[in-house]
Amino acid sequence: MKPSCPICHGQANEVANPFCIAHAQLIYPGAELHQFICEACGHGVLRHDIPPEILYSSAVALPTDHSEGDLRFEFIRRNAPLNQVDGVIADIGGGPGELADQARRAIGRPAYVFDFVDRVAAEGVQFIPIDLNQETWRLPGLLADQRQATNLFMLSHVVEHLADPFVLLGDLHGFTNSLVYIEVPDFGAEHGLGSLKFSLNNLDHTHYFTDRSLLQLVQAAGFRVLAFETQAPPYMPAIRVLCTPRRGGNALGDYHAHFAAVAGRLADKIRSAERGREIWVWGLSAFMAQALADLGPARSRVRKILDTRHGRSDYLGIEVITEPDVSPPAGGANLLIVCGSTYSTVQGVIRGKAQAIAPQAEFFAPRF
Repeated sequence: MKPSCPICHGQANEVANPFCIAHAQLIYPGAELHQFICEACGHGVLRHDIPPEILYSSAVALPTDHSEGDLRFEFIRRNAPLNQVDGVIADIGGGPGELADQARRAIGRPAYVFDFVDRVAAEGVQFIPIDLNQETWRLPGLLADQRQATNLFMLSHVVEHLADPFVLLGDLHGFTNSLVYIEVPDFGAEHGLGSLKFSLNNLDHTHYFTDRSLLQLVQAAGFRVLAFETQAPPYMPAIRVLCTPRRGGNALGDYHAHFAAVAGRLADKIRSAERGREIWVWGLSAFMAQALADLGPARSRVRKILDTRHGRSDYLGIEVITEPDVSPPAGGANLLIVCGSTYSTVQGVIRGKAQAIAPQAEFFAPRF
């Protein structure tokens, strides 16, 4: 029985990882190690029995290697509405805190590094100890006063180290107005020899993400993607995403109210026109059809409907003609043309044709 992928639940195949096997025997002789790659999303998983206290024995942290250039905060700056951040900057697993410091300087909000040991070297960034595999449940309590704020959470080269990334993302999901930045090494792209300097294949990494598996993780955890990109050599091969908790539902539910609102505006415009004005409808949209139906006997005030797609000679007793057949009153001084479309491009085309035919007419199109 093949194991299932922890991200997409597809079937995974075991593959050899000779580097990690050799390294494991050096630091923990007799270690049992297995590497799997998912058939569906390409996600990689590394499993071994090396005790954490041996694997993470150093109290000195090196920042993630961005020796060829650090584009992380530029991505955040370019894609995040930083002017809306009114809460805190939380760099989770941030090590020395260099990314937290960049964000603090740009946004001017309090910055924290949440990590298992204090290695923060940046002034103005506060360290808070937490075990990211065992204690992420503490985060909502530690930041309880920021629950409704727009916070910036940053997980730079952290998620690949977690036993179960869904746990941490689940703890962050409750901060419904916040922004979450995630960066992981890209194992969906080929790694040349030059990638060895970034030490991306190692025992510390439990997960080996592809762009597909990272998006699967984020979306399955209940987040909406705001921006996404991959980074290729000579930079460190990486995937980064900016997301926010998804609020659920589908915008189709909004359109019931939209339909009623637009049909109402069109009907009100026709209903309120001065007596004696000639009224044309240009564009028999669903909105306009409902408006004419809602008008009842008052729709008799509409002299004609201009529409090229209706295909019949009348609608609700009103004559329907195609555009070339119109013959407006002289200059259209007493003419009201009501546009049935909400689509700005279509409105522009109809407005141009109306002005060419009747330059003095009043043209009405619903605006929002």
